[in-house]
Amino acid sequence: MDDTLATVLAGEPLQLCADRALYWPARRRLLVADVHLGKDDTFRAAGIALPAGGTRADLDRLTALIERHGAQSLWVLGDLLHGPLVDARWREDWARFLARHAGLEMLLIEGNHDRAAVHAKLGIAQRADRMVDGPFSFAHAPHTPGDGRLAICGHLHPVVRVPGFRGRFPAFAVIGPQLVLPAFSLFTGGQLVERADARYACLGAHVVDAGPTRLPPR
Repeated sequence: MDDTLATVLAGEPLQLCADRALYWPARRRLLVADVHLGKDDTFRAAGIALPAGGTRADLDRLTALIERHGAQSLWVLGDLLHGPLVDARWREDWARFLARHAGLEMLLIEGNHDRAAVHAKLGIAQRADRMVDGPFSFAHAPHTPGDGRLAICGHLHPVVRVPGFRGRFPAFAVIGPQLVLPAFSLFTGGQLVERADARYACLGAHVVDAGPTRLPPR
């Protein structure tokens, strides 16, 4: 087991990171999905008692990944935000993150939770539809490109069970012509992957090949 698993998809070497991120060495690009900035603030505003600091912890994890890989760009595949801009506390953590990575190219491909992003003045480039680069089609939601490319997306928050371990674990899932990334935020639920061509589970500081899973024949 290791904290990074090397693989090749659509002819491109990629690195699956145990801390729920994808690194594309050829572009020196780090990709994450479902960061959900301010989700803890949103829950507290609704009267649900939660400890503070979730956003800062997630951004510290993102900083560590950027610095470890020497990434020159960061693409967020949707749901950078969580909900309406009802609380500005997460903005201070976001401002510190931007200042620390002032030379980094950043792009948000908007997801279903990013409706407030157009008014949020996030300080990074934003795009409402998918992006194509090399053999990949990048978007928030799963999709079938139809042009021979591999879709890379988020949205589903995939989790898997791993034999010998209790619980469910965030995972990368290859499902047909798409690679679905795990939710980056530690404060998210997950959808159990019932069918996949390949699954790679994030077990703490390690990422392991959990193998394919198939539905039983009817």
